[in-house]
Amino acid sequence: MRKLLPFLFVTLFFIFFNAQANQTSQISAGSLEGLVKDYKKIYVTTKDIISNLVTENKRSKEEQRSNFSTDKLFSYTQQKKTLNPNAGFKSLPTINWTSEVNYNFSPGFAEEDNIFYRARISSGLDWLVLGQGSEKNQKLENSIKAQSAQFDLLEKKQYLKQHSYTQTLNDLRAAFDTRRIKILSDYETILTLTNQLYTKQNKLALKNDGELAYKQHQLNKISIEKRSLQDLSDIHAKNIFDSDLMQAPLPEIAPVEDLDLKHLVKDKKIALELQKEMIKINQKKDRQLDMRLKLRYNYYSTAVNDRNFASLGASINLPVTKSRSDIYDEASLQMRENELDNLQILYKDQLSDIYREYYELKAAIQILESESVYLESELKVRSENENSKTFSPAAYLDVAEKFLNNQLQLCEQKYNLFKKYSQYKMMSDTGSQDEPIFSSIDNTDNAGHETYIWSSLFNNYSNEYIIALLNHWHINRVFLSIGNVTNAAKVENFKALAAENNILVYRLIGENSYAATDDGFISLQNALINAKNAGFAGIHLDIEPHTFSDYKDNIDLYSQRLINLFTLSKIWCDQNNIALGVSVPMHLPTNVAYSLEQNSIMTYIMAYDVLSLDKKMAKTSVIRNILGSSLSVWVFRINDFENFSDLLNAETTVQNNNIPQIGYYDLSQMNNFKP
Repeated sequence: MRKLLPFLFVTLFFIFFNAQANQTSQISAGSLEGLVKDYKKIYVTTKDIISNLVTENKRSKEEQRSNFSTDKLFSYTQQKKTLNPNAGFKSLPTINWTSEVNYNFSPGFAEEDNIFYRARISSGLDWLVLGQGSEKNQKLENSIKAQSAQFDLLEKKQYLKQHSYTQTLNDLRAAFDTRRIKILSDYETILTLTNQLYTKQNKLALKNDGELAYKQHQLNKISIEKRSLQDLSDIHAKNIFDSDLMQAPLPEIAPVEDLDLKHLVKDKKIALELQKEMIKINQKKDRQLDMRLKLRYNYYSTAVNDRNFASLGASINLPVTKSRSDIYDEASLQMRENELDNLQILYKDQLSDIYREYYELKAAIQILESESVYLESELKVRSENENSKTFSPAAYLDVAEKFLNNQLQLCEQKYNLFKKYSQYKMMSDTGSQDEPIFSSIDNTDNAGHETYIWSSLFNNYSNEYIIALLNHWHINRVFLSIGNVTNAAKVENFKALAAENNILVYRLIGENSYAATDDGFISLQNALINAKNAGFAGIHLDIEPHTFSDYKDNIDLYSQRLINLFTLSKIWCDQNNIALGVSVPMHLPTNVAYSLEQNSIMTYIMAYDVLSLDKKMAKTSVIRNILGSSLSVWVFRINDFENFSDLLNAETTVQNNNIPQIGYYDLSQMNNFKP
C-alpha cells in the first residue's frame, strides 16, 4: 500500500495539469491580452491613488508643524456679552391717587347714627413710604430681578457649553467623514476595476462563482459605506480639515491628579449663593415695615349741613412670624450645598475614565501609524521591478488593499481620539482657567475687572470686607498701595485671601518724584525689588509728572523721563518674571504711547475730568489707536457718576466703541455705590 501512494500522487497531479492545460488552450490570445491590459490598468490606477495619498499625508504632516493648533479647534470660550438687568432703572416715589364715595340709604336705629354724615366723598394721595410698592421695595424687587437674571444665565451656562461641545464634535465628524469618503471613493474605483476583471475571468472559467461573489461583496460593502457617509455628512459643519487632522500631532492631556477640579462646581456654587441671596432679599422684603402716608380731601353731607375738610393720616403694618416656605427653602439649599462636594468626586471619576480611554486610543493609533509606515515601505518594495516582463502586480495590490484599510481605521480612531480630547477639555476646562470659559455671563452687570486700593481704605477695613467688596464688583486684579503700613501680617493675609478668590494683587507705586530727575530709576528700582521680595504678582506704576508746575514748559523733558522709567522697569520686570502695568493721563504724549506699545506694557488710561464721555473718547483716540485694545484699559472714576445705572450705560458706550477692557478708580469710591 505504501508503494502505491507515490504513484497515486503523481497520477492525480497529471490529471489536474491536463485539465487546466485543456481549459487554457481554449482561451484566445486576444482574451488573454485583454486580461493582461485590465490587470495592468488596475495596478497603474492603484499605484496613482496610493502615491497621491502618501504624498498628501506627508505634505499635511509638514504643514501641521506650524499651522495646527488643537487649542483653536477645541476652545469653548464664548465671546464676551454684557447683560445689564439694572440699566434704565430709576427708583421713584410711589404715589397713588385714591377716591371713595359712601352714601347711607336709610338712617340708623337712632338719630345719633346720622350725626356724622348721610353721604361722604373722600379723595387724595397715598404715599407708599415703606413696604409693598415703596421706593425701597422697588430697589429690593430690582435686586431680586438682577440676582434672578444671573441665576438664569448660570443655569444656561452648562447648556451653552454643551452646545459648543456638540458643535465641535459635529465639525470633527464632518471633517473625518470628508476624509473617509475620499479614501472610500478611491477604494471603490480600484474594486470596480477588479470586479470587472473578475467578471471577465469568470466567463473564461478562470475565476469561479464564489471568487466573483466575494469580490462583488467587497465592492458593495465599500459603496454602501460611502453612500451612507455622504447621506449623513453635515454640509453645514465648519471645514476644519484645512490643516488635515489625519496628520495632526496627538495632543497630551493633563492627568486628573494635576487638575484643580474646584472650578467644575464653581458655577453651581455661585448659583447656590445667588439663590441664598434671593431668599434673603425676599425675606427682607416680606418682613419690612409697611407704612403709608395719606392725604385726603373730605366732603361730608349730613342732615343738618354739608362740610368739607382736609386730613392727614398713616397706616403701619409689621410682619412678625417667619413663613414656613422660607424655612423649607433654607433647608433645601443647605442640602444642595452638601451635595456639591460629592459632585466634584463624581466629575473626577468621569475624567479618570476619559483619561484612560484617551491614552488607550492614542496607543492604538500609534500602532496603526507604525503599520502605515511599514505598508508604505512594503508598497515601495513590491513596485521595484514593475518594468520587468515577469512582474506580477498581485503582491502590490494585496498590500495596497491593506494600506487603504489601514487609512480608514486611522480615520475612525483619530476621530474617536479627538472626541475624547474634546470631552476631557470641555469637562475639565483645562484650556480656560485663566479666563472663565463663559466670561460672557460671569459678569451680568458691571464689566470692569480691575481697581485701585489706597492705604487709607486698606487700613480702615478688614481684609474680609475688602475681598467681599471686590467679589461684589467681580474684580480679578487690584493695585494695592500699602503706604506706610506696618502691619505686614495684614498684607500677607490679604494676598492669601485674594489668591483664594482668584484675585491678583499688584504693588501700586505712586511716587511722582521718580520723574523729577533723569536718574529716577535708581530709586524706583529699590521699590521694584521690595515689591518682588514681598511676593506681589505684579507692579503698577502711577507716576504723574503732569502735576508738576513746570510740566507744560518741559513736556519733552518729562516725556523722555517717563519713557526711560517705563522702559527700564519693563526690562527689570521681564528679567524678574513679574508683570508690569502703568497709569497714564488722557493727554499722554504720543511718543510715550509709542514706547508703551513697543514694550508691550499694559496701559491704564485715567479717563476722568469734566468732559463728556464722547469727548473723552475723541481725546484719547490717538493714544488708543497706538496702544491697541489689547494693551489699553479704560479707567472710570466712580465719583463721576450719580448712580450705578449711569456707570453701566457708560460702560456699554465705550464697549460699543471698541474699548473692551475696563477698570475703576478706586475701591473707596466703589464702596456702597453698587446695589
